Amino acid sequence: MPQSPRVFLSYTHDDDRHCADVLDFATFLTRHGIDVVIDVWAGVDRQDWQAWMARHIPEMDYVIVVASAGYRRMGDGFGPNDRNRGGQAEAAILRDLLQGDRAKWTAKILPVLLPGHEIDEIPLFLQPRAADRYPITSLTPAGTESLLRALTRQAAHIRPPLGTLPVLPPQTGPGAVHAEPSLTWTPLPEPLPVIWRSELTAADYHPQGATVELHLVPVTPGFRHGVKELQTISLPALGREQGFFTPAEGLEVSSSDTAVWANSTDRATGTGVAVHRSGQRSCWFQLPLDQIGSVLDEADLTEHLGRMLGLLTGIDLPLADSVAPTIGMDPVGLVRLGRPDPSATTITFPLQQRVRIRFDAEESIPSEALRHSAGAVAEELTARLATALQD
Repeated sequence: MPQSPRVFLSYTHDDDRHCADVLDFATFLTRHGIDVVIDVWAGVDRQDWQAWMARHIPEMDYVIVVASAGYRRMGDGFGPNDRNRGGQAEAAILRDLLQGDRAKWTAKILPVLLPGHEIDEIPLFLQPRAADRYPITSLTPAGTESLLRALTRQAAHIRPPLGTLPVLPPQTGPGAVHAEPSLTWTPLPEPLPVIWRSELTAADYHPQGATVELHLVPVTPGFRHGVKELQTISLPALGREQGFFTPAEGLEVSSSDTAVWANSTDRATGTGVAVHRSGQRSCWFQLPLDQIGSVLDEADLTEHLGRMLGLLTGIDLPLADSVAPTIGMDPVGLVRLGRPDPSATTITFPLQQRVRIRFDAEESIPSEALRHSAGAVAEELTARLATALQD
């Protein structure tokens, strides 16, 4: 706890209301741990006020000057000599102390503006615009925060430790670096387990159309998220920000001890996103509908997957150093390659021997390369899905 500072309150007796406001201010400071010295609390014995102020002011930790029209006139030497003689003497002492050691006393003399007072009521010798001032909005800790922080030396903002300088290679000339992180698909010793949507939402898994699933499976051994860590992310907000969910779209948000996920309530879109404690990040969405069934437009799917990779890598949680991207589609019965053709009178679908397509998570790429080369990853995953659809 900071020690209670000793503070001298310097003011002028402009009128009864101003004196009452100053006394209320002194009372507030005292009740909040500030050791205030003010003339009205000097006791009942006869005082030599010149000696009293000359004794107290230099030994104080701080001197608060309560700004007012009277203090401005008197403090700068423009007031009548026969009024506010005590205030004139205090201001003269303060001016002399500033002249003797400006750095020390600039920090110790604090001009205060009580509610209803303006900056022009601060004496010029206290530099009302060039130095700090302390406006009071109310006699509450919040209304006096800047002053209380100054008196108790409690900073509002703490400077962080100094870090290391970044290494910035030249953009042109010798030593220039232009290459992005290499996108290399590295085979894994064995496929990683993938949590497909049918396993995550088994009780509510009823796809209405061909649904594409995209998964990023962490390769780093022992990579895990805590349950509390998962609770810090807002998948609906992130999905709407990235355009994955529409602003008007209804969402179902669910969680378990192993994952959190958000699903669209619109079965026609079938969109959803999930994060697992294992570190796996997943999203799913339906292909565009055709006159009959669904259509896989490779250019459109590549663009959409690129955005979805941005959505998954943008989740505000640590991402494993390497991930194994994989893709799947369920069901595949009425899906054709091409572009939607509203004028077509007949549609031919490839003969499918399987209900769904799912690729193993058997190749890894660096996460940093994924961030820089999401388009290339999306192209590869689209090509795999399209090729499997033709087989």
